[in-house]
Amino acid sequence: MTTVFVAGANGQTGRRIVARLVEAGYDVRGLVREPEHQHDLEQAGATCYIGDLTTSFSDGLKGADVVICAVGAGISGVPEHVDHVGTVRLIEQSVLDHISRFVLISSMGTQNPNEMPDFLKPYLIAKRKAEQVLEESGMNYTIIRPGGLTNAPGTGKVKASIAYGQSGLVSRDDVALAAVHALSIPQTDRKSFDLVEGEHEVKDALTGLHARTQEHTE
Repeated sequence: MTTVFVAGANGQTGRRIVARLVEAGYDVRGLVREPEHQHDLEQAGATCYIGDLTTSFSDGLKGADVVICAVGAGISGVPEHVDHVGTVRLIEQSVLDHISRFVLISSMGTQNPNEMPDFLKPYLIAKRKAEQVLEESGMNYTIIRPGGLTNAPGTGKVKASIAYGQSGLVSRDDVALAAVHALSIPQTDRKSFDLVEGEHEVKDALTGLHARTQEHTE
């Protein structure tokens, strides 16, 4: 059974990722910062580890096969501390622990932060720094860049695009579904893509990334 370590497991997107992973039959480990989240995580079917990307998290990582990073300081937090430094620490430790696959939930706009509203720039710049470290890490990776996140029920239909500059919204449910499907769809290997609501089933949207990558590079 594949063991997946989820950082940010108690976040709004992280909780949904954990639920989808458990449903799909993965052995799930979740990292949370506060002990009060342990019960909810265990009730969801995951093993809980208490820690922080800026301090200690390595116990939960040892022996895992895959990492999904869904941490985020948000625009009201300290993105440099969490989205850059903390995420890079997780990437570097994942390399040392021979993690085979790393899925990063990032954000649309990291490719062109200077074109975004001022209040978003620190958040996007921090996330882009982490993306670059992951891209150069040597690990097999997938970077998912969702549009504006909503808590609306997922439709199971999205648009995935390797060309940046998109706009749109996407349900956290569908982001979680994409993160889990990416683990079994080779067309997402070493790919970064924007994700918004659309007309394609999530599996079909991700499977089609290879063809769209060829079109984009020709």
